Amino acid sequence: MRDNFPGNARLKHLTAVKHAVLMTVLSVTTPALLWASESTDFDRGPVLQVEMKGSRLNVYGEQLLSTPDDRVFFGAEEADYLFEPRLLDANDSRIQLMLPFRPISGRYKLKIGKTQTEAAVDLVLVVDDSRIDIDDQTKGTADAVLTVMDCQEDKVDCVSEMDDDSSAFCGMSADFDPYQGSQAITVSNTQELHLDDYYTIEARVFLRDYVRGGIIVDKYSGSGRGREYRLSVGKDGLLRAWFSVDGTLANSKGLYSDYPVPKNRWVHVASTNEEGLMRLFIDGQLAAEKQYSARPAQLGYQNIAIGGNNCCRGYYEVLNGLVDEVRISNETRYRTSFEPPTQEFESDARTLLLMHFSDAGKNDGLVGGDAQLSSFNTVRSCVAS
Repeated sequence: MRDNFPGNARLKHLTAVKHAVLMTVLSVTTPALLWASESTDFDRGPVLQVEMKGSRLNVYGEQLLSTPDDRVFFGAEEADYLFEPRLLDANDSRIQLMLPFRPISGRYKLKIGKTQTEAAVDLVLVVDDSRIDIDDQTKGTADAVLTVMDCQEDKVDCVSEMDDDSSAFCGMSADFDPYQGSQAITVSNTQELHLDDYYTIEARVFLRDYVRGGIIVDKYSGSGRGREYRLSVGKDGLLRAWFSVDGTLANSKGLYSDYPVPKNRWVHVASTNEEGLMRLFIDGQLAAEKQYSARPAQLGYQNIAIGGNNCCRGYYEVLNGLVDEVRISNETRYRTSFEPPTQEFESDARTLLLMHFSDAGKNDGLVGGDAQLSSFNTVRSCVAS
């Protein structure tokens, strides 16, 4: 492994002076403005996601740098010492690092703490040719860590295999590709599927890439006053939910997740509302919340669309990926972090819409009819993803 670590063998031959200079260049002094008070003792949250883009490493979590003395260490798992990469940006939910090299396939340590031996976060990241994972054996050191697979920036064809338990969960799914002419799937007779003070919109998604719009569920007629609600993943990868109070864009209430939805694996996403308190969840982890004194408009102009916007010939803002287990409920099903579902949903008295796609466009919810699939819609096996 050490032979695969650029610079490891080379650094061993550096003189003490060169070594000191190098570590000075790579070291980072965290600015005090990142903390409300240097004396405040914040509770450090779990690492929720990691993302590799070339030699840049994004680490998502809550208060990862919890004191001014905290430092970040990175290097090959078998290296004699770890680098302190340059800190490019930091906020309450993310730190962005510039690594001194672009990692090749191998295993790497990521530590956060005052020293390497006193690290509060101690993970092993596994990098292969097309993705980055958090090693299962190190999850316990960072509480509720999510497994992460994310294509590196210059990889075009990056599709990962699903875990066995994930493929067993899902039989069929709706496949959307905006570059191949896919259109939204419209569920008939759902004009009156209104949302009130309590609701949940959720689905399982397998994103190939982030695109503009990236609609998962949409109810929008396309007119100036035809907006009701939407759940989507934008070009920045953030999960987004909004509803309009009166059907207009100007009077819409929205919420973005604090970190992106992972690509190239199945992920459960959900948006909930509880008397104006909106929440977003990614794989069972609370990803954002915000309080509003409002509720969605109830207009009845348009049917529910899945995978795109059906206001504009069906191809507008189409998702790039697969969608399964779409459920809309008239209750707040999730209030705190939870274990993501491991089996298909069952319809109950609160289920307004439920699409498994195992039986083409059949709707097992209480409101509306089925989806009439066209030649622009594809339903395929989840395993084939």
